[in-house]
Amino acid sequence: MKWITARRRHPLAGYVVVILALALFGVGYAAVAPTSDQAQAQTLAADVQSPEDVDVAEGKTIFDQTCASCHGLDGSGGEFGPDLRDVGPAAIDFQVSTGRMPSMNPDAQMPRKPMVMTEQELASLIAYYNESIRNGDNGADVPYDVPDIAPDFADFEPLRSDFDSEEDYHEAVEEAEAEYEAALEEYEAEYDDYITGVDNTDMGMRLYLTNCAHCHGWSGGGGALTDGRWAPEIHESTPREIYEAMVSGPGAMPMFSDGVLVPEEKQELISYVKTLQAEPNAGGIFDLQRVGQVAEGLIGWVVGLALIVACAIWITAKQRAHD
Repeated sequence: MKWITARRRHPLAGYVVVILALALFGVGYAAVAPTSDQAQAQTLAADVQSPEDVDVAEGKTIFDQTCASCHGLDGSGGEFGPDLRDVGPAAIDFQVSTGRMPSMNPDAQMPRKPMVMTEQELASLIAYYNESIRNGDNGADVPYDVPDIAPDFADFEPLRSDFDSEEDYHEAVEEAEAEYEAALEEYEAEYDDYITGVDNTDMGMRLYLTNCAHCHGWSGGGGALTDGRWAPEIHESTPREIYEAMVSGPGAMPMFSDGVLVPEEKQELISYVKTLQAEPNAGGIFDLQRVGQVAEGLIGWVVGLALIVACAIWITAKQRAHD
């Protein structure tokens, strides 16, 4: 103990304490922060429901039960919901597929949630909307050529109750697995073709920073707007959802028609957004939501320097008290 006490009075003791503190801080951060291999990347997305496989009568039933109370039986709007006749099927698909509609509180901005209906039911609802509610060709069509959600094995898996023997059931499961793998492989090829098929990747970044980043943030993490509203984060958005948001302008978002951004430019922008989604998040106890290397570095320096200054003040204060 006398040896330690003597060394504490050495002129270099304070610097040693600071160096050890910084070393421990760095080692601790490296231990708790996940590596890039551990970080979660954005899941692929594509469409599994054929737009031709629809039931208009079922779509009318769904609309009457879940939409008409706010938007009226003819979609012309009411006290709680806007007129749907001119919004187009892309707007319907976006609002329902992202779980924002149907809403129990029409006065509040709805966050993203799991879809409350199946892909089949949504396709039937859109078919009924096109047939009975939509005004001519007003509004944007659903961009079925843009990838949406990835195939789910649950859509292919057979029911055990449909088979008399265990052997027949296992054969059906093997066939379903083969169909699912084929559908997934086809989807991934279409997804890659769309995301990597852009002519100018730098243009996508410029388009995003010019038109989107001031609301959705540099990294797509979202941000606050006026009147208590917010621009949602887009890390989970599929290419089709991003495209539909641009052509329908949900909430406070402006509409980017083909006269503003041509489909090729939309594809370039979406391709850049997908690179943001796939970028690993270092995470850790001080997760800054990937606000940007410059901003994160500045925060790191400010916090680090503040700790160093605090340590220096504490050390010199103890020395003055001792003297």
